Amino acid sequence: MNSPTPEDLLRTLEEAQAAFAKQEYRLALARYQWVERHIQDDPENLPVIQIEIGWSHYLLQEYPDAIRYFAKALQSPRLNPTQRFDCLRLSGFSYEFAGDPEKASAFLQDALAQEVEETLKRYTYFELGKICFAQRRLAEAKAPLLKARQLFGAGEAPAGEREYLQTTLYYLGFIAFFEGDPGEAEKLFREYVEKAPDLKSQAPGYFGLAHLFYERKEYPALLDVCDKILHLDADFYDKETLAFFLCRGYLELQMWEELEMFLPNLIETYPEGRYQAAYPQLQWALRHRRLPPRGPEA
Repeated sequence: MNSPTPEDLLRTLEEAQAAFAKQEYRLALARYQWVERHIQDDPENLPVIQIEIGWSHYLLQEYPDAIRYFAKALQSPRLNPTQRFDCLRLSGFSYEFAGDPEKASAFLQDALAQEVEETLKRYTYFELGKICFAQRRLAEAKAPLLKARQLFGAGEAPAGEREYLQTTLYYLGFIAFFEGDPGEAEKLFREYVEKAPDLKSQAPGYFGLAHLFYERKEYPALLDVCDKILHLDADFYDKETLAFFLCRGYLELQMWEELEMFLPNLIETYPEGRYQAAYPQLQWALRHRRLPPRGPEA
């Protein structure tokens, strides 16, 4: 079989690029792989095509294949800093989506060490902070999330980046909360609410405030904000905590009819839930229609 001419290679490469631009990633992948097979002796262009193949696998959510091709490209000494940065960060994202946070963190940290513009690193800072936050490594999460906040918050965030800024504020708010800095936590949660693009999107910010009101024993404010969350988002992601906060508020304010309505549903829906240790105290208070003897805080 005859080797393809330079014109054949160029035409196929242009077809791959056109398919990629149209988000036809499977077709783009096939074209890029054809080019790859025919330029194995071209050390200048081979790693560039391997990066494009890695990108195509990544966007097809074929993360092991994406990792494999980025690793191939990284073997080349000819990559410029931006290409090397892209290979490292996309490998990190791929490991994250493939369920390997340790390897993801290592690659993201390597990516952040590359000499590229800081603004290009904003998603990498965010993902590294998110991984650390999810693993409760809050001290490690804080620095990259602060950097992400700075980069996403420089000027008016574009619509596509607003969600990243919002989520960064949410994470930083809870980091401040768990670090024992309620003033900073409240500031961040209120900023989240203020910058939310619509009313439903305010709910996570109010959820952060609910934790503060619970800790401060500000039960009228707690009930108000929980009701507000359920009004804004009937399918809120942590209804278990909202139900517990409501039951706790009803108990403390001796709103027995409301507690009688909500508590059975909490226990029935989450019989082995996160707050089951508090169920006996809540049930005792409801049965006797008075505050229980004070022991360790539920």
